[in-house]
This record gives sequence, C-alpha cells and structure tokens, in this order.
Amino acid sequence: MKYKVQFLSLEEDDKDLIVSFALDDAEMGIMSLILLRTLFYEELMDKEERGVKVSLDGDEMEQEHLNVLKSITIRADEIEIKSLFREYHLDTSAIEEAEKKNMVDLLKKQNYDNRFTIQVA
Repeated sequence: MKYKVQFLSLEEDDKDLIVSFALDDAEMGIMSLILLRTLFYEELMDKEERGVKVSLDGDEMEQEHLNVLKSITIRADEIEIKSLFREYHLDTSAIEEAEKKNMVDLLKKQNYDNRFTIQVA
C-alpha cells in the first residue's frame, strides 16, 4: 500500500532527531509515520535496540522497540522505507523540494553511525 504524505515535520534537539510524515488514512483521517533517533538515551540501550525507530499510528507489533530503520530510498515523488519488520511506500508529490532536502539532511544526521542505508535517486 502506498500512503500519500500530506506534510512533513522535522525536529532536532539535544535529545532527539525526528522525521515525521503525516499520511492520509481512510479510517483515521491522518496518521503519523515516525522515524525517531533518541541520542540522549541510546548509549544505555542494548546494541540491537540502537538506531532509528520506525513506528506507524495503529500498527501494533510485539517487539516495536526493535523495529529499526534498515534502508530508505528517496526518489522524485516517492520514498520507500524498510524497517526490520515492515516496509512503507510513500507518495511525496505534495512535499516541496526544499522540505525534501531538509529531510535528507536530517536523515544523514540520524545515520551518523551508518546503521541504515540512504539512497537518493
């Protein structure tokens, strides 16, 4: 299933790096797909729990804390996100190019230790 992205939110502070996509959803209206890197607490986590956490509103899974980002492929109007347990396909045609560039910059910060692959086509 491909989700249409309505808008993008980017957050960066001393504790977290967050890329959040607001997605169209027929049942819920809008739901969020969040890529979260918690720098502040990461050193306290087990090695397999470190990295960018991927979560989608309403997508319950037993070991959600282990659903880390493995790869992200960014094309002109679409993004493919592969996490440990799921894949997400996003239509980003409504997002401006400047926002996409800022998103890529933040993703590179999230990936300071090369825990996932980023491909920009």
